[in-house]
Parts: sequence; structure tokens; C-alpha cells
Amino acid sequence: MTISDAPIISPDILIVREGNCYRLLHGHLRLANILLQSEEVAVAVQEEGLVTITKTRNGYMAGNETQRLPLY
Repeated sequence: MTISDAPIISPDILIVREGNCYRLLHGHLRLANILLQSEEVAVAVQEEGLVTITKTRNGYMAGNETQRLPLY
């Protein structure tokens, strides 16, 4: 699945880039509920554009097709 294929979720989820990771600042429960129904979702991140969020066994990963970073 590519970013263009992933469902885009509402702006009530706030994620920012912080060095070598992403931080989920608002919307933890909403994101968790959405990822129960879908493998990945696209979220707009300030100054990054659309970023795909994926749930893995090691936690959430965020990024684009070329770079995946942890989401805390």
C-alpha cells in the first residue's frame, strides 16, 4: 500500500517530527481505533505532508515509502 492508497484520517490527530522519530501529541485513542480496522493510514504532519502510520509488533511506525521512523 502506498501513501496515496492509505485512507486519510481527520485532522484531530496531531503528529509532529522530532529528530529521528515522530511524536503523537493528540488523538492517541482515535489513531488506535482506526488502526484496528486498517493496516495503515495517512496523516498530515506539519512541514512533512502526508505520512503513513503503520502498526507493527514493535509499535507504531511513521514515514513515507523510503523512510520509516518510530512514532511515540
